[in-house]
Amino acid sequence: MRLRTRFALALVLVALVLSATSLVGFVLYRDAVVAQERTELAHSAESVATQLDAVLAERERQVELWGSSPSLAEHGSPPQEARLRSFVQTTEFSGASVISANGTMVGLHSEGLTSTARERVVGQQFGDRTYFRRAMAGETYVSDPVRAETGNLIVTVSTPLRRSGETVGTFNAAFHLERGDLSAIVRANSGPTQGIRIAANGTTLYAVGPVSGGDADADLILANETVGGTGWTVSATTTRAAFESQLWAATAAQAAAFGLVLLSIAALGLWLYREFVGNIERLHGGFGALADGDYGSTVSLTGATEWAELEGGFNDLSEVLAQRRSEVIVLNRVLRHNLRNAMTVVVGNADRIAERTDDETTRTEADRIRRRGESLLELADHARAIESSLGARPDETATRPADAIIEDVATTLREEFPDADVRPSGPEEPVAVLDGDLLLVALDELARNAITHNDAPTPAVEIDAVVDDGTVTFTVADDGPGMPAVERRVLTDSFVETPTQHGAGLGLWLVTWLVHWADGEVSVDVDDGTTVSVAVSCEPAEPAGPDADSTDE
Repeated sequence: MRLRTRFALALVLVALVLSATSLVGFVLYRDAVVAQERTELAHSAESVATQLDAVLAERERQVELWGSSPSLAEHGSPPQEARLRSFVQTTEFSGASVISANGTMVGLHSEGLTSTARERVVGQQFGDRTYFRRAMAGETYVSDPVRAETGNLIVTVSTPLRRSGETVGTFNAAFHLERGDLSAIVRANSGPTQGIRIAANGTTLYAVGPVSGGDADADLILANETVGGTGWTVSATTTRAAFESQLWAATAAQAAAFGLVLLSIAALGLWLYREFVGNIERLHGGFGALADGDYGSTVSLTGATEWAELEGGFNDLSEVLAQRRSEVIVLNRVLRHNLRNAMTVVVGNADRIAERTDDETTRTEADRIRRRGESLLELADHARAIESSLGARPDETATRPADAIIEDVATTLREEFPDADVRPSGPEEPVAVLDGDLLLVALDELARNAITHNDAPTPAVEIDAVVDDGTVTFTVADDGPGMPAVERRVLTDSFVETPTQHGAGLGLWLVTWLVHWADGEVSVDVDDGTTVSVAVSCEPAEPAGPDADSTDE
């Protein structure tokens, strides 16, 4: 995977992790806000219920205390009426009455009640009222709120009236639920976003603020608490919109922060790309150009001082390589030219000396000079082959069929060495070698080396190829004396010549370089001759038919 792709994937991964972290954080924050809201509602409901219970308990004590007055048990008497009037005037109750044991109301005083209205009520039968029956049973009872004829929500507290240990009636005190301490408690715990609802038996008695008609209202969050003395249910409620607005505000702030983080990552990524990835890619391209032989190519790096130093070092190295290549090419051509010219003169003179002398010793020495000169001429030819073969770019080398390579080598050898026994054998399946030109030169050089270093009257050399799993292995086998160890090391090892250990010429070096250039491998086996194997990659090729080169007539 390329560095640019890895870098982009790393940035995307960081962005995804941050996104997931932000999302999880928001969900946790939202759940925490909802849980906190529920807790606050539960505290509000509990507080209201506790305060209501305390106020109602205080009202019960007031009614019990006033109900113990003997004058209230004197039905229809002026003291009873005066006591009722005093009770209403000195307490927060808005009305008070006395009902005798037979259920008849015998005394009544209420704020704003006219005499006519009073006379209409007094004497009426109230024996079926729950608060009367509960008080006659001996308990101080707080009734559920009811709507009076005036439209007010009334709560009645009743307690038994006793005289000489006998229950002779009930003392009943009523107060408005919407006024006084109870309403103040409810309103103190309600607001624009939080409501308080008091219910009994599923019926709303009193409500302030946003409240629900039941627990199933999906738009409300609520918490319930029970008033201990009455069993009433206090519900503290709030709308989802009230706290969701807070969530949206937090979300917007988080989104802005996250966007800022992404912008920072993008800016950091751009800077890192320009500072590192871009420069590395340009350096990679520059080294690729050098590997392709495009010496003198330059790179332009941006950023820190170190990159400028690398740019200068690379460009200097590229320029030095270009200069060295030019020098080597010039030196090689000059040396080959001068060497060939000089050796041509030497060989010609040696031939003339051998032809003009009758002295056997002189003729032998002249022949030795001629052979040495021809060896040097061959050395010049090798240098030319190295220059032309290794100077080619990879995209300039031709793809050749393996059997055609072997046949071309065999044809050339038979023409130049008519006394040699050259035996070519192509692969069983048709394949093509990508760097066919290079392999042609390398195999030709191996076969020539096998023939020239074989002292037999008829030197034999076999050239064949075997294909196995995308690789073709060429072998050049001879029946000569065997390749010396120092020569084998030129082909198989990272051999460095020394004054005492060096190859006999450039031929095997040429083979080594060409096979390396073609991404191949060389192996040598010496046993009753020498077998050199060259393995390179190959690809399937269509076999050449008998009429492949014919044209339609």
